[in-house]
Amino acid sequence: MIGSDYVLHAPRKSPKPSLKVILAAGAAVGCIILLIGVAYGTTQASQPDLGSFAIATKAMVLRCPSTCGMGFRRDISQITPSRNLRLRGGAMTEIAKGVSFDTVAREWRMKWTAESDKASLVAAQEALDEVLSEVKAVPGVKSVQRVVCGGCLDFKVVTALEAEKFGDWEGSDFAPETKFLEKVKAIPGISFVETQTYTLMPM
Repeated sequence: MIGSDYVLHAPRKSPKPSLKVILAAGAAVGCIILLIGVAYGTTQASQPDLGSFAIATKAMVLRCPSTCGMGFRRDISQITPSRNLRLRGGAMTEIAKGVSFDTVAREWRMKWTAESDKASLVAAQEALDEVLSEVKAVPGVKSVQRVVCGGCLDFKVVTALEAEKFGDWEGSDFAPETKFLEKVKAIPGISFVETQTYTLMPM
């Protein structure tokens, strides 16, 4: 407007932060970083060590032959409810819904070598032949099967019994198991002699 007085004002400058404000802000940032570091370290510590878990699992699997085959009569009473099913003409014990059995097997297994024209395999078979009739005479035996793998070099003997009769055989230390195992352990080339007990059912 003509005749009006105009007053020009210089732009305001933002006040510079004081030293106290700068120090306080720096301390706050430091605390936040410290808290994040602590939280991260706690999270890392609480996570499972997968490497150790894998080693422990492997060790457990390797121990399976010595644990699965011990106290089978006690194990059956612990894992099965007092419920029997009548299937296939016999009494079936139910471990869990849809998982039933009436046959328990004892496995003897070992590794052989191909050296000297598979001499260790031949000797293992001879040791089995010596006790085969005794194994078949065990009360309740359903079958005796031999498994031989030419790739993995496995030699296995699986003796299946009626579940109700298995406890009696266990009470006799699975005779002639001890005699057979001592025989094969003395054979050059035979290694990893193990035993295991498990249920065995046709599907």
